[in-house]
Amino acid sequence: MILSISKKHSFLLALLIVLSGCADKKIRPIVDVGGPREQSIPYDINPVKASGNYAGVFVDKTEEYGLKGIQAVHMYAVDVNNDGATDLVVLDDFLASPKFYFFNKKEKKFQLGPSPFSELVRASYLNFIDLDHDGVLDVIVGNLNQKSEVTQYPARVFKGIVAGGKVSYVQKATLPTGILPTASIVPFDFNLDGEIDLYLANWFSQKDLNPKPVPDSLLQGKGFEFTNISTQLQGEYEVSRSDKGYPNATPTFGASVCDVDKNGLPDIMTNNSNGYYNKLWLNVDGKNFTNYGTITGYAADGEGTAETKGGGNSFFSLCGDYNNDGFVDIVVGNLAKDSDAETHDKSAILTGSTGTFPPKFYRTEIFPEEKTDNWSEGNRRGIWLDYNLDGRIDLLIANSGFPPSSRMLFYEQQADHEYIDRAREMGVNLMNPSGMVSIDLNGDGVMDFISGQSKVRAGDISSHVYVFENQTKRQGRGSIRFHLQGKKSNYHGISSTLTFRTTKVARFGEANYAYGSLPSQNEEGVYFAFGTETPKNVEVRWSIGNSDRLGRISPLVKTYNLQKLSGKGKHLELNLCEDGRVLPKSKKCY
Repeated sequence: MILSISKKHSFLLALLIVLSGCADKKIRPIVDVGGPREQSIPYDINPVKASGNYAGVFVDKTEEYGLKGIQAVHMYAVDVNNDGATDLVVLDDFLASPKFYFFNKKEKKFQLGPSPFSELVRASYLNFIDLDHDGVLDVIVGNLNQKSEVTQYPARVFKGIVAGGKVSYVQKATLPTGILPTASIVPFDFNLDGEIDLYLANWFSQKDLNPKPVPDSLLQGKGFEFTNISTQLQGEYEVSRSDKGYPNATPTFGASVCDVDKNGLPDIMTNNSNGYYNKLWLNVDGKNFTNYGTITGYAADGEGTAETKGGGNSFFSLCGDYNNDGFVDIVVGNLAKDSDAETHDKSAILTGSTGTFPPKFYRTEIFPEEKTDNWSEGNRRGIWLDYNLDGRIDLLIANSGFPPSSRMLFYEQQADHEYIDRAREMGVNLMNPSGMVSIDLNGDGVMDFISGQSKVRAGDISSHVYVFENQTKRQGRGSIRFHLQGKKSNYHGISSTLTFRTTKVARFGEANYAYGSLPSQNEEGVYFAFGTETPKNVEVRWSIGNSDRLGRISPLVKTYNLQKLSGKGKHLELNLCEDGRVLPKSKKCY
């Protein structure tokens, strides 16, 4: 599949799992988000052998890293025991107890360790985030709370404690929302007060025969305590007098954070199912959110917005600036089937087209070039990965749920912004990929990735984790990864934005590592590759700010000079301190 992207034509790709469409009179959400598992077909689940110029770029090192035979549908590349090495936490099913694989720095492999929880915990997804500014990751345990879950729980918050090199978790609070069908919890700091807030993407209520969408939730945080301030989502909780429901509520299956309008305040992108339009909550003043989905072109394509439910079945949004023109671009992942109407939204790249408010996007949709009978694609998750250090971000997509054709996609960006799928040539097109995360396994600054597999529509396949180590030679090309360390801000600077400048171009990045539906979590650190260019500086808009006399909030902005660092043709790992210092990663800011 080839994607052509120019400044006025965005490309697409993205993801999705298995949502049903919507009927004319009744909403019919899926009952089992994991999908049917009744088949027992001997699919070839492995990727094909790499070939041509791309042979040897990615090498399967699953056994060498100690993960042979491990199963996972969601993964979290996080340093849970605070020893400076990234560990791997996995959920081996769509509702499962977390398993902790700690990275042994001496043996350079992951080893299964005891659970840090003192009780049996089952989760649909996790979020690892430092809530109390102590430098140790705490964890939020999320549950989708479907009828198939015998015991249902509100989202729970656990404090991480590290003592003697070991981590343990102590429950501190439950979120003040009661039991909700929450498909994603996104951490951010919407009012720049230095505390982590939460956005809850709520799906369908299963309390009656005709499931209804549940309004999303906004929680203001202070350490482990959260206050429900959802009415600051303008119109979300408007009540219909006729049916006493919420007419503006939508079945939200994923959410992501990004400063889309670049005003220094983090915005929210939602992903909705059953034809409902996606919402783009722009954070206009650090106090209230307004949905600009339709006017910006984010909600659905032009044909879709002409219908009542003309959107798609959406699973994730991923923001960046793929063409380095200074405007935010967004990848949206959707489920698409041959039986869908032509107006049904497909996966897409939304290319930013203007610097005025509100932002606007050009949309380009994509689907299989050669449509066969009963074709389907389910793009679940996407990650940016500049695998060859050329300064043009490539895109890895987990296309899953419709075996045997649903396989991983790896889109390499060309000099003219055309994207070409190289997954087969690279030997990474495994079937039913799930929960993939970006990670630098061997510390060489050339980004690797790990992917799990799901059994959705694949019966009793022997799914397992794949570890792909990137063997790309540096050949004079440079890369850099920034680790934010805040003091007044939250510890890891979550929802801060970065503009990295070389002598040639400026690149955009965000300190957000968990996003989408039932989210996995990438390794911490904002990564840039820049080819043979020379680094100049990096500007950080920190997620901490002040109010002026009119009550307007603006972020703390710091510019860090990189010209004295020998970064050309090398890899640098740097800590950026909130007070303006630049330190090697081995030295803490505070």
